[in-house]
Amino acid sequence: MLEVQQSMRPETEFTPAWRIPFWRTVYTSDENIDFMKNWILDNEEKLISQYNQNSRNDGGTGLGTNSLTAQYNSFNLFKETENIPEFQDFYQFLRIQYNLFMREAQAQTRNCVMYAWANVLRPGQSVAKHYHGASHYSYLSGNMHFDNYETITRYYNPFNEQYYDCPNQKGGITFFPSYIFHEATEFKQEGKRVSMAFDLFDVNHLDFLDGNYVNF
Repeated sequence: MLEVQQSMRPETEFTPAWRIPFWRTVYTSDENIDFMKNWILDNEEKLISQYNQNSRNDGGTGLGTNSLTAQYNSFNLFKETENIPEFQDFYQFLRIQYNLFMREAQAQTRNCVMYAWANVLRPGQSVAKHYHGASHYSYLSGNMHFDNYETITRYYNPFNEQYYDCPNQKGGITFFPSYIFHEATEFKQEGKRVSMAFDLFDVNHLDFLDGNYVNF
């Protein structure tokens, strides 16, 4: 579903105006979601060990360079799972939702590539306020949660710091412009909070990107 955060009509030539589109949907295959969640947990330490030497930062999340999140530049979740049907079914769902988003937003569909990674939080951890990109070629980002969590993801309007809260529900997916600052509140439940995140880029900007993408 398309949700738009929009300013009032500007009254002067110097009044800021904005129209920020979000796309929210739910992937409803609980069996696939549970499989993917367990795969991420089973492979978390292996992926960190394999890619940690290339980790440059944690993306501003505050989770540290030894977290799975910090390997976002080094591995692609959909490359690691390219032969696993559950992940590929979900990947195709994301492609369908992207096209629906563009149609509802009356925006141009682009030939894209995707970077995708996973995040695992323990009790007491949160995701610090950060954004994925605001360069001249930035495009769209997104996230998905693998269970019902008491946390929320908070998206900030860059003009006035007003925010938009999104509950972290099982299978819940949000697409948003990459320049939007966002954070996740402290995880206070037992167990682990598992999510994935992704960035989309137009293929016309591949000169600026490394090769760790999959064609979208």
